[in-house]
Amino acid sequence: MENGQHAFRLKLPKPQVSPTSTDSTTSNAQIPFSRKAHRKSRGGCIGCKLRRKKCDEGRPKCSLCFARKTECHYVISSRRACSLNEASKAVLPPSLWPVAASPPVLTHSAHALHTPKDLQLLDHFVQGVGKSIAGPDYSHTFTVEVLDIAKEVPFLMHAMLALSACHLQHTVHDGRTYRLPEALHTQLASNGLRQAVRCMRSVRDMDSVLTTSMLLNCLAFCYADWHDDETAVQRRKPSWQWLRIQIGLKGLLIETKPFHMDSIFMPMFTATKTFEFRGNPINDLDEQLARFCDITPESTNVENIYLDFHTQLAPLVVRSPDVYYLRMYSNAIGGIDERFVFLLEQEDSRALLLFAHWLGLMCSCISWWITRRTSRECWMICCILDKRLKGKDRVLLERPAVACGYRMEFQGDVEDLPRTTYYSNVLRALG
Repeated sequence: MENGQHAFRLKLPKPQVSPTSTDSTTSNAQIPFSRKAHRKSRGGCIGCKLRRKKCDEGRPKCSLCFARKTECHYVISSRRACSLNEASKAVLPPSLWPVAASPPVLTHSAHALHTPKDLQLLDHFVQGVGKSIAGPDYSHTFTVEVLDIAKEVPFLMHAMLALSACHLQHTVHDGRTYRLPEALHTQLASNGLRQAVRCMRSVRDMDSVLTTSMLLNCLAFCYADWHDDETAVQRRKPSWQWLRIQIGLKGLLIETKPFHMDSIFMPMFTATKTFEFRGNPINDLDEQLARFCDITPESTNVENIYLDFHTQLAPLVVRSPDVYYLRMYSNAIGGIDERFVFLLEQEDSRALLLFAHWLGLMCSCISWWITRRTSRECWMICCILDKRLKGKDRVLLERPAVACGYRMEFQGDVEDLPRTTYYSNVLRALG
């Protein structure tokens, strides 16, 4: 209402113009520009997804992969309109895919997320990778029994394929071609594991979750080359993210303890408790390390953060390194918690020295998934401690230094150094 009067607004009808009209006003009218809707690429190749580039979805190779001269793989998803059988014909020979012997998790459309190399990767895991990480005593567990579960559990199958691809990167001349399959399967295994951990209701659920965690932990341990933080490598400082992943398995083992009696890993759990050490101790490194870390018979793990890890290391450091003790070396990580990792990140000398001894023991177990990580991390720690330790404390760095090939910078008179076996080896190497 304006000045006591009502104001009305009437919508006038638009004048109708004949389609055949040639009036000049019509030709001069402004025609609004219609912008073409953006089409988000959801079916791009794996390489473009990892590089976060828009893929033109060209077949058999997109333009970006063709220009980079790299392999071009597409994810075959059940959400796509084409069926698995139709899509697979374009990427795999009919004689290989699908076949009656293929696991359902790799052929059923509900689980169809795979690459053309997957059958090869699965065979490679069963024939080699599973046996190498389990050892001769438990190779049946990591091949036959785990495979039976993986046929019905997609995220476990993805973890097996990812580790198999990682192994091939270390052993074949064209290993770089397995990076994309490894990245894809690692992501899918991790996503599936996060969901499965929330709803474990049976022994089979526990076995699938525990096995996947072990395989992904092994992957994290292997990531000691192009996967690692380049900044950490350039600074010659260890990166501890992989260790945080390792200690996560400890909590999972505690959570799944009610299922252990019926687990496929029960023989491994029992063997750890009944493990027998060979021979008698050959040194007193356990006592020397205890004194260095201020550990006494009255110490508790609340007041002394080093106690638990030292307890795990004590029976191992007093014996000669041997692959026979590999399972015990791996179990020693159970003595590490978040507080200890924090000390490592702060470059605490005591934590670094204890961990250097563990790495030195692991260096004796030469394997594709062990050697690169342990030797490099041990060498970096020796670089740090070599400048810090003084006097008799330097003797404690002797064993890790020899294990990883680090050449210590001797201080003072060489004749004053203790004539232990390890220092004798170092002096002999120096000529």
